[in-house]
Amino acid sequence: MDYYDNSQVIYDVDSDGVNRYVAKVFGWMFLGLLMTALSTFAIVIGIGVSDAFAAAIAALSQGIFIIFLIQVLLVGYLSVRVEKMTTSTATALYLIYAIVNGLTFGLFALLYAGSANMLVTAFSITAISFGVMAVYGLKTKQDLTRAGNLLRMGLIGIIVMSIVNIFLGSGALDFFICIAGLFIFLGLTAHHTHRIKHFYYHASSTGDAALGHNLAIIGALSLYLSFINLFMFILRLLTGGRR
Repeated sequence: MDYYDNSQVIYDVDSDGVNRYVAKVFGWMFLGLLMTALSTFAIVIGIGVSDAFAAAIAALSQGIFIIFLIQVLLVGYLSVRVEKMTTSTATALYLIYAIVNGLTFGLFALLYAGSANMLVTAFSITAISFGVMAVYGLKTKQDLTRAGNLLRMGLIGIIVMSIVNIFLGSGALDFFICIAGLFIFLGLTAHHTHRIKHFYYHASSTGDAALGHNLAIIGALSLYLSFINLFMFILRLLTGGRR
């Protein structure tokens, strides 16, 4: 959901308020990443110490598509109902999503359990790339609405190609998907960060504190998803798509 005002926007109005709001959004984003990391860590440790737990996770992995569908539905529900749900519901759904994502991310991380150095390298590159694009998104005064729409269309394209490649098993297509995905999520990082300011202006204009909180959750979720996907695409590129 976009709250862009295509009229002349005065970016210097209430800069302190904007900065506090941006800090709040990034705080929620990092909390989501922390919940995912803790969930992933718990899964990895549990698999190592309990055969029964490992068997349960293996069984869950067979239904990974269902888990992914649940995640998509949670994101969609949050986006559609953002103006109507309570702040506690929006917060709870966001944290539940971050924890559930720890399962899928944990299964993915286990594939690279023997590549600790590669994981650190991928995370470092992701953090730097994400930071650069986030700063650009905050500082630019250009309207990124059209770019955001094009990037979302591109995202749909790589999702379709990824599904097709499950059956084709093409290394060349997988490499193209990784490169395309990397640039799409770099662009989406700037777009989502830029959009946070418009969330603040919209919430301020309505005087609705609950809406402001819920939009902050949506902003945090968007940035969270960009960071996670950037990390996975960078890791796949660094490992040559192996595993």
